[in-house]
Amino acid sequence: MEKRLLEELLPICMYVQANYRPGLYMSVRWIDGPQTYDAEIEQRGGHVSENNYPAKAYAEVTSAVHPNEYLSRELLDTAGFAFGLDGLRRLKDGSIESVPVSHTNGDFVAKFADLVLDQVAKKEAKRYPQDTTLIVQCTLNLPYMPDEWADLVVRIRERLPPSQFREIYLYDPVGRYSHTIFPKSKAADGARPV
Repeated sequence: MEKRLLEELLPICMYVQANYRPGLYMSVRWIDGPQTYDAEIEQRGGHVSENNYPAKAYAEVTSAVHPNEYLSRELLDTAGFAFGLDGLRRLKDGSIESVPVSHTNGDFVAKFADLVLDQVAKKEAKRYPQDTTLIVQCTLNLPYMPDEWADLVVRIRERLPPSQFREIYLYDPVGRYSHTIFPKSKAADGARPV
């Protein structure tokens, strides 16, 4: 249950917290099971009556995580320190090697944008109900400054192909950054039905 709490319920809560406001009241029901979404969202208020948001929507959650994140957690638990994620690897004896790695300019942001886009592409391969929001929990590869988060969002938006998702909500649980991207629709005319 702890895994579901961290990987599904908390991201859904962050999305609701970011969007619930006067004129957009939300009721959320988390769904456990084999369906193609993680939550049903009923919405009401002025934004719904003005057709800015649908009355019924869905949420699907995914995570964008550096492949060495688990090594970092293990090394922090056993040795009390770890250098950056790119400098970690498991040795043949089972121990973890951690070496410092330097980055130039925004190369670490570009690498993480690739991870996010890969996760979105995996979700795009499945079929979701109309008005589904994809919530992407971003476990960043380094602590980001606000301008680096903004750069990440721009890099993702520029390369994001047309999507079946109504919106893609990105958030970082550590730095508390978030951003919503409204991608172009996969519909032939590009219009997104409400």
